[in-house]
Amino acid sequence: MKHLFYILSLCSWFLFLGSTLRAQDVQRFSERQIIGTARYVGMGGAMTAIGGDPSAVQDNPAGLGLYRRSEVMLTLDETIDQTTQLESEDIYQRARLALPQVSAIWAWGNHSKQRGMIYNNFMFSIQRLANFNRNVVVKGAGMGMVETICEKTSGLAEEFLVDKPWDDVEVGWLSILGYEGYLINPAEDDQWIPAVKFTDGALSVSETGSADQYTISWAGNISNQWYVGLSLNIPTITYSKQVSLQETNRINSAELKSMYYASGVGVSGSIGLIYRPIQALRIGASFQTPTVMQLSVQTEGDIYSTIAGQKYEILTPSSGSINMELTAPLRTSFSVAGQIGNHALLAAQYDYAHSAEMEDVHTLRVGAEVQAYRGLFINAGYVYESSFMKEDPIWMLGYNDIRTDMDYRYTPHSQYASLGIGYRSDVVVAQVAYQYRWQTLHQYATEMQMTAMDVHADTHRIVATLAWRF
Repeated sequence: MKHLFYILSLCSWFLFLGSTLRAQDVQRFSERQIIGTARYVGMGGAMTAIGGDPSAVQDNPAGLGLYRRSEVMLTLDETIDQTTQLESEDIYQRARLALPQVSAIWAWGNHSKQRGMIYNNFMFSIQRLANFNRNVVVKGAGMGMVETICEKTSGLAEEFLVDKPWDDVEVGWLSILGYEGYLINPAEDDQWIPAVKFTDGALSVSETGSADQYTISWAGNISNQWYVGLSLNIPTITYSKQVSLQETNRINSAELKSMYYASGVGVSGSIGLIYRPIQALRIGASFQTPTVMQLSVQTEGDIYSTIAGQKYEILTPSSGSINMELTAPLRTSFSVAGQIGNHALLAAQYDYAHSAEMEDVHTLRVGAEVQAYRGLFINAGYVYESSFMKEDPIWMLGYNDIRTDMDYRYTPHSQYASLGIGYRSDVVVAQVAYQYRWQTLHQYATEMQMTAMDVHADTHRIVATLAWRF
């Protein structure tokens, strides 16, 4: 009977943990960055109406219909993420070399045909959608770690915290850690107060992982005027976050170490259209269904405290893994591209992402390309993306949550600027591009921290693409 109770308790943990996917997690796992081929990056991703590029096909499958030759393409990029707390000289950096794009395209058709279905094209690709790699370190006073633990323990009698009740679904793990670490004391009416007042604090967040997508696409070229396409998308997510929250005063200290791991796979579909009313103008539009994902999540937390010279070390048991569902936003895109003479191309694109759990996201992309000399081209782009939230949110853990990572951040908006150069022939495509993204992050250590710690975040990306056409 005792073993049965223990098994049921474990199941209860897992069911409860399914409710701990916060809106910030939905935002993070829904993020789509300007990542892909060097031409796509150099143009700021403004290619929904241009097509003819594997990364552009991710945004609009109709772009596959513009191919007249089969192609194999791969891309390498080196990404350097840097963060620094405003008014601080300390810079925290993370670099990573990746293979963000691999594709194979098969073009079947008759280029001499002028009417009807001229080409039927197919593509299989692997495309990186987002990088999660980032280190953020901030320092300040009044981070609110102990105050948050008190708030989460409010209404809970001390008797419920005796003997580390990890398997009690009514008791949050932060409450157990704070109680066993001698950070909180009971007060009247089952309220709790800090056992010690801390004056200084530091938060360190280390994130790794990525969102990638496997795509199978078809597109047709109808009379060299209409291009239609369909895609089946299978996105995957791997994410890891390690957090250290430290608070100290002259003689006492406490450090909460939290770990959060997530992985998952999902599915979505895309449909797209490109219309060319005249030779020099293209109009593109696409729609992607909401992405339904199944995630597996693990969470752990440990606390290390030194109170009045006595050291305490309390470690949570492994939570195991549970499954939960995430629905990422539906996405639509509209773009116009115009050719100027035989040597220049201009494009503008608007993207819209809608989710029931967040604010709608609006993105404006503009790009330009100039053919400098016989297959040699230069391009540039700019992107502005609005926030998933209208204003700084307050993310709160549940009172009986087994998660211990109290930190969260708000990003008002993101901007990109890029420049690229490349060479195209009937057989070979070689391109390089540089991209710079800048953001200001409003970082919070806990829900009880009233004022954000602002962090400037820069991302430098160098991209190289090589393709063989046949």
